[in-house]
Amino acid sequence: MQELRGAAAAGPPVTPVLTGAGQRATGTASQALSSVARAAIEVLAGDLAASPMKECGRPDCTRVYLDRSRGHRRTWCGMEECGNRVKAAAYRRRLKERAGE
Repeated sequence: MQELRGAAAAGPPVTPVLTGAGQRATGTASQALSSVARAAIEVLAGDLAASPMKECGRPDCTRVYLDRSRGHRRTWCGMEECGNRVKAAAYRRRLKERAGE
């Protein structure tokens, strides 16, 4: 298998800082890119069956997301748009079915 090398991931990462308000990271834009590239490699290199990366369940959406929910049962990329649309469509469908009875 071909080895993928990323120049961005090879750079120095951001520096984590612990403050009274919590954790934050400091560094340059290239350090931020390096940290993001490293995280992407960790996600993509892991076991795909156990991967937290999922595709949105709404048929018209093409987004992928990391499922960090407690039971890893999240269905949509976000409730604000996709989840709301799916639930609203199901509600309208139920109303039509009840009206047709």
